[in-house]
Amino acid sequence: MINCGSVDALRAEYRALVVEWDGASDAPKAANRLFDALHALYKQLRTSEEGRSAITGLLDDPVPAVRLAAATHSLAWRPERAETVLEELERVDSLHAVTAKWTLRSWRAGKLDLDW
Repeated sequence: MINCGSVDALRAEYRALVVEWDGASDAPKAANRLFDALHALYKQLRTSEEGRSAITGLLDDPVPAVRLAAATHSLAWRPERAETVLEELERVDSLHAVTAKWTLRSWRAGKLDLDW
């Protein structure tokens, strides 16, 4: 179990990693490194109710990339809310719209694998 102080720090780290990843679109190696770090952090947070709540709490973040990551990662425990956020992102003209679209398609087809 992760303690509350740890969860707050991990939530802040999660958000910071997403923002940094979003800004690294012109540096693929850095973006991949950040994405891998984010995925590892997600896998840690998802192991507790507090961690899952920390991720779900980012579904209303003002940064689209943060909402995208949080929605993708929340599909397993808050599917309705996560799908709504992904659908909203899908309607915006951006690279995140494409990611949201394919995330939803994979999820709905039962092929989204977040366990790698």
